[in-house]
Amino acid sequence: MKRTNTRMSAQLTGIVLLAAVALASSAVAQTPFALTNIGQRIDADDARMIARGWGMAEVDSLHPGFKNVASLSSLRHVALKFTAYGDVVTSKDELGSRKTYRTYSPDIRVGIPVIKSRLALTAGFAVERSTQYDTAVGRTWYAFDDTLTGIEQFERSGTLFRVPLGAAWQVIKGLSISGTVNLENGTVREDLFQIYQTPNDGSGKPLYEPTGRIQDDSYHGSSLTWSVLLAPFSRLQLAAAWTPAHDVDVDRRLYLDGVSARYNSSWKMKVPDLYRAGIAARIAGRWSIGGDYQLQKYGEFVGWDNWVDQMEDEFTASVGIERKQDQVRRGGFNNLPVRIGASHRQWGYLVGGEPVIEQTLSLGTGFPFRANLGQLDVAFSYSRIGEMAKNGMESTLWRLTISVTGLERWW
Repeated sequence: MKRTNTRMSAQLTGIVLLAAVALASSAVAQTPFALTNIGQRIDADDARMIARGWGMAEVDSLHPGFKNVASLSSLRHVALKFTAYGDVVTSKDELGSRKTYRTYSPDIRVGIPVIKSRLALTAGFAVERSTQYDTAVGRTWYAFDDTLTGIEQFERSGTLFRVPLGAAWQVIKGLSISGTVNLENGTVREDLFQIYQTPNDGSGKPLYEPTGRIQDDSYHGSSLTWSVLLAPFSRLQLAAAWTPAHDVDVDRRLYLDGVSARYNSSWKMKVPDLYRAGIAARIAGRWSIGGDYQLQKYGEFVGWDNWVDQMEDEFTASVGIERKQDQVRRGGFNNLPVRIGASHRQWGYLVGGEPVIEQTLSLGTGFPFRANLGQLDVAFSYSRIGEMAKNGMESTLWRLTISVTGLERWW
């Protein structure tokens, strides 16, 4: 037993080190949609849920899911989960096309059983939206009697994230509930610079100095999430969660280079209610099917006036199938899990006057640790985002997601 505990401690230490390394990496670029509005939603689901398309109605205590905190009531071990992914994105817009690469670590969670299979606590870090993109295009300006030409550079970077602190309780067998306090934070920075190349003094030195604008937005707030997991039969699970509308305070600092001006302002952003639901059913043997649905009515968004007219209700529907791993070693790949899923998402704002549609196909598998005290999961995904004809831009995305789950026998 002592040797097993030492091995698991080493595994958990390795997970923490992986998390630290991945957090140090940055998102180089996303799709051009991340240049607009509240940014691009980040999938904080783990590789298992992404591959099979669902996770709200998870009940596996040896492979816990954190999408629905109520499911953690069945924990018998301390659970630590870390997720990271890498993207290859090909984007097209009016400026042409380009390929970008990025890595991200959107989710880290821990679950601690206070009373085994009855009461558990959880905490973590989850990225919700990101705005990583930059452009550089040729421009023409008019100042006094001069016609200026040069380059306009724009960069938008930052993330909105939450720190969930929650508890899950099994009220009676087959019924679990949870409550979570989410600390909402984040920063978004926008840099806009105009570099004037002509007219010049004849030696190549421009007559006009570069000008720029730097805008920093800091977000601070909190929200509550209530969720429930119902397992009326051994083959069927139902789940639901609700995050009521809440306010987020935004502090803005604006710096104008060239005229040496600085402005500070504050405003409130009212984030609409978030509704989530899920279902899972075991159909035969090791095979299960399921689906999730998520709705956030951004059409009711209140905040910065430049965004309000563009806001659109955001929803995501996903379905999939999973063959769970077999506890009996059969040789080859027959005992490994198989997962296939698909999702359809409408983003929370319009681009080019039309909704942005994201469609994804995924597949994946997993590899259990010794004595089933953890799991390494992988998922491969292909997504199409937007349409040139409707949105004036579009992207295709290939993603590899990796999640590591470690379980420790604490007592």
